[in-house]
Amino acid sequence: MLSLTRLLLLALLCVLGNGAQAKDNVAGPPEGDGPVIVDIGFLLSNINAIYEEDETFDFEGVLSMHWKDPRLAFDPAETGYDQLYYQGDYEFSEVFNGWWPQVFLANEAGRFDREGVMLRITPEGDVYYTEEIDAIAKSSLALARYPFDEQQLVAIFEVLGLDKNQVVLRADPGTSGIWEDEHHQVRVPQWGPPQLSTSVVEYAPVYLDGGDEHVTAFRMQVDIKRDSLYTLRLVALPVVIFVFMSWSVFWMERSSLGDRMDVSFIGILTVVAYQIMFSASLPKISYITVLMSFMIISFLIMCCSIVINLWVAAMDNTGRKAEGDRVDRLCRIFFPLAYVVLTVSVGSYIYRVG
Repeated sequence: MLSLTRLLLLALLCVLGNGAQAKDNVAGPPEGDGPVIVDIGFLLSNINAIYEEDETFDFEGVLSMHWKDPRLAFDPAETGYDQLYYQGDYEFSEVFNGWWPQVFLANEAGRFDREGVMLRITPEGDVYYTEEIDAIAKSSLALARYPFDEQQLVAIFEVLGLDKNQVVLRADPGTSGIWEDEHHQVRVPQWGPPQLSTSVVEYAPVYLDGGDEHVTAFRMQVDIKRDSLYTLRLVALPVVIFVFMSWSVFWMERSSLGDRMDVSFIGILTVVAYQIMFSASLPKISYITVLMSFMIISFLIMCCSIVINLWVAAMDNTGRKAEGDRVDRLCRIFFPLAYVVLTVSVGSYIYRVG
């Protein structure tokens, strides 16, 4: 009976002790002379995909934070351990009852998975928080220069519900970067090596109370440039060859209009079929890109060869064969020159304004 009573008393003391700790820590950030400074960094471990149509990117990495909470300080001589660890979702969510800055991905686009979490507390009350995340973020893409474009992939992490008078984020370059070694490199198909930079931005969210409260947010930016060789080899080069072959009509005998028209129409249909075949690898956007302007000019140039065929045939039918020969000779020079000038000038203009 005595042992049962002692067990109940010990259980009661544990509950009261946990309640006192919760009262001290869960109530809010630690009070001091100013807001809690939270050092934050992000280590990028992978970019799984970049989706041009949705303007999103899928990425993985490790988010790290550090802040100081004197309420969590302890004496190693009394506790018997030098540092306190909470590892995994259960220990962090159910066992740890201190305060932590709840960070969320402000531009999340469908998924934010926490793969693992660990919290480490030192005797001085320094708290180190680390979590591995796998998420999809919304980031505006400028694709007018496609396939010569460079993109800025941005992920914004914000502390939920606390303004800058309570918590201030501070970018930590020591825990930010790109994880690369001899066995692992962050690479995306059709893209060059990424470059990562971090900063802290400030803005006023409307979800607090509609007042003038501002929050600080951690901005992780990945600068990445597309490898244009893949698209040029897969799309542009074959189309150029088809266009050049369509000009063979200007060297053909004009005894049969049908033969010339067959060559022109086959070239046009081939380009259209080729574009449909590889449409899945092209960005599905409404505005004109450098590659799209090239495809439109190529299509129009090939259509113009049909007009020339009809014009020359009309000259032959009215007995003006010499004039038809002159038109063919001029087209042998004019069509390649116009094609190059239009492609370069229009593409350069879109590249500049894009």
